Amino acid sequence: MSTFFISDTHFGHANILTFEAEHRPFASVEDMNEALVERWNSVVNPKDTVWHLGDVVFGQKNAWYLGRLNGQKKLVMGNHDQLNLKTYSDYFHRIYGCFSLHLTKEIKVILSHVPVHQDQFAHRFKANLHGHLHSRTLPDPRYINVSCEQNNLTPIPWEDIVARVEKLKDV
Repeated sequence: MSTFFISDTHFGHANILTFEAEHRPFASVEDMNEALVERWNSVVNPKDTVWHLGDVVFGQKNAWYLGRLNGQKKLVMGNHDQLNLKTYSDYFHRIYGCFSLHLTKEIKVILSHVPVHQDQFAHRFKANLHGHLHSRTLPDPRYINVSCEQNNLTPIPWEDIVARVEKLKDV
């Protein structure tokens, strides 16, 4: 069993095709939705865990895509996650506003949708895993953007995140 991270899938959001055209070169939102499901399921097995850091789906009619995604899913709510909680709880094992996670015994990170101000995490956490910025990143390496545009619309493996955070030991 493995663990993965992703955010900002935006299932059903037609305008994201314009906002992130370079990373989402699809003819239609349906094509994008299908590619997201295919890429997710190409790396995530049914018993894996996936932390989705927000902005998962637009519109109740598109929520059914979440049922096609492999893994035990956990959601950290994003600014666009505005469906009723019952809808999310049908597809996500747990739902959070933000979450403190130990990557290793010594390394603790904070999971959020929007980046957390450094004064709020620097003394307690080694890094902030977040989404919201899509293809943009912050210059501070302690901010790790897991928006799907950062990894070819595919969830990022735990090991990749640990490797990035371990490099921060000298930061």
